[in-house]
Amino acid sequence: MERLTNDAMAVMRAAEIEVESFDLKDGEKILAYFAQFPSIGGFPYKIIIVENPNGTIRSAFRLWDTEYNYSQWPSGIYNLDRLRIVTGEKILPEADTILLKEQLSKLESIALPESIRNENGIILDGSDWKFGFRLPHKNVDYTWRAATDAIELFVPIIELIRKQYQLR
Repeated sequence: MERLTNDAMAVMRAAEIEVESFDLKDGEKILAYFAQFPSIGGFPYKIIIVENPNGTIRSAFRLWDTEYNYSQWPSGIYNLDRLRIVTGEKILPEADTILLKEQLSKLESIALPESIRNENGIILDGSDWKFGFRLPHKNVDYTWRAATDAIELFVPIIELIRKQYQLR
């Protein structure tokens, strides 16, 4: 039986679960990820950078096509089992792999901020942003709407992740 709702927030929660759900192959590990979840409208997405056991690094992408789904549901009744998720996957170019490894190595050797969330900023209709990475001795996850200046530590990796796919 299909799951139907008229609750827009239930649709956003279901879409976030779908966008976050990646099927990793045996032995793969996530090195880093970046995601955007707009509070209203927009195109929620997540990009992960994954390394397989042979050392090959690839990116994978999942995006909820809100434009398509909302055009299919003009009456305000949403089908949670028919969310259109756009996916992509590709091997990282060698130059990007080298840059990623350099940046992750640098992060391994420095003290990292506990948070990059700017608690003083007020954002009413912004996006929730997520960024994280896994290192041999550090696993770090950040979420924010307004970031502090400490985000500058991570900009090279975030830009590398985002450039793998053309985002709307």
